[in-house]
Amino acid sequence: MASSPPSLVPVDELTLRPELATAFPPTRAAALERVRSVDERAYARTRNHLRGAVSRLSPYLTHGLVSVPEVLAIIAPDANGKFAQELAWREFFQLVHERDGRSIFADRFGPQPRRSTAAHPRRLPRAIVEGRTGIDALDDAVRALVDDGYVHNHARMWLASVTCHVAGADWRAGAAWFLFHLLDGDLASNTLSWQWVAGTGSHKPYLADQANLDRFSDRVQRGTFLDRPTAELLQGPVPAALAESVELDLPVTLPDLPPPRLDPDRPLLAYHPWALDPTWRADDDAERWLLLEPAFFELHPWSRDRLAWVLAAALEVPGLRIAVADARTLLSERVAAAARGDAAAVRHRLHPAVAHWPGPGDPTPRAFAQRWTNGSAPRSFSAFWQRVGPGGR
Repeated sequence: MASSPPSLVPVDELTLRPELATAFPPTRAAALERVRSVDERAYARTRNHLRGAVSRLSPYLTHGLVSVPEVLAIIAPDANGKFAQELAWREFFQLVHERDGRSIFADRFGPQPRRSTAAHPRRLPRAIVEGRTGIDALDDAVRALVDDGYVHNHARMWLASVTCHVAGADWRAGAAWFLFHLLDGDLASNTLSWQWVAGTGSHKPYLADQANLDRFSDRVQRGTFLDRPTAELLQGPVPAALAESVELDLPVTLPDLPPPRLDPDRPLLAYHPWALDPTWRADDDAERWLLLEPAFFELHPWSRDRLAWVLAAALEVPGLRIAVADARTLLSERVAAAARGDAAAVRHRLHPAVAHWPGPGDPTPRAFAQRWTNGSAPRSFSAFWQRVGPGGR
């Protein structure tokens, strides 16, 4: 989904709001403290409830401050519990993105079952975007999305279900809206989760009704447009509350910085927003640059809050400098010079979002995906888990 070109502002204007810094301190120490506080049994028992014992680790995992193997080593060494399985979902989505590339942004297995003929990948129902559906659990989730950059996973599924199956909106619009606001907005997990709910990436669409919302949000509402039998929700007309649509406004702002000047005589470690691990090659004597690519943000817009959080997290890497630049243009000549022996080496951390980056890359730490030896992406999580899980072969 193309957006307007990013606007540029002084980097000191992209500061993290105190509320977000408190809710999600952008440090590796905070991430590890959160890992150690996870109660795996309570998580397995209550995770579907909005007040359940969820970990709130996802922003740290998305941006690489901690890795799945690190989390498993602390919480679930046997990799056999529900928490481990949810971590495996993350690696499943990453593997699909890695193997299928940009095709994940199109319907994977077939058209969206309930997509309206008027649906558009840049439009959503106004009531959903503004949090005015009249359904408390949904409207609270929208406020959390916009204000906090974080929404409980079950509430995300409810919003996606209502957007796709009740309103008939295109799942791609909802995915772009989430990615813009969520601090943990991972391209693969976000995109493929929306496809899973919409029925374009799974064999059975996910449908939420009012009883489901009431059960897991610990409240009761009656007479809403979701308070109907499943058949009516799937086959009835779009509720009047969701009839008006609005074009998404997803403005992108990047820091206004001078062009980077790389030192050809020093090794270069190129960072991206999904690999901010301060322990990566920590002992290397190298230049360290975080590359923000305008073309990426034009295609996949982020909010100011989300970018500010990432810039704050980047401070965890000693000596890391920031460049707003196209990685292929910036690095290609340097990589070629290094190959000839005319310049020092260049490295980055592999990730499907930067598959176009030139030069060698270090593998992303994974706990499950490396066991999938099939050359193609797994068709389903169940097939993936059967092969890579504790009882897999």
